[in-house]
Amino acid sequence: LQHSVSRANCNKIIMLFTDGGEERAQEIFHKYNEDKKVRVFTFSVGQHNYDKGPIQWMACENKGYYYEIPSIGAIRINTQEYLDVLGRPMVLAGEKAKQVQWTNVYLDALELGLVITGTLPVFNLT
Repeated sequence: LQHSVSRANCNKIIMLFTDGGEERAQEIFHKYNEDKKVRVFTFSVGQHNYDKGPIQWMACENKGYYYEIPSIGAIRINTQEYLDVLGRPMVLAGEKAKQVQWTNVYLDALELGLVITGTLPVFNLT
């Protein structure tokens, strides 16, 4: 959590899949993720009889999301939803989110010549 490497303004996330409870979450995240730079997504897999509160807390207090997945077979479908949550803060990032991403040079599909493409996020704020 505390290792900092220069990147392209990427999101740092932890995806925790568990079939058991956790009792020490608060002290760990207060110590290692105090500034909330790492987002935590927790997935409770299967049927259980433990307190889900600490696992929900991990996600909610660390800008993530908590999911309940009924069985191992449903993991793939349920884990796709975290992408929606992960993209939410880009709308609020202002100019930081508006960085042009450029591709390498490639041959146009219609064979019109070499092309380079730039993409920029667009958000509807209305």
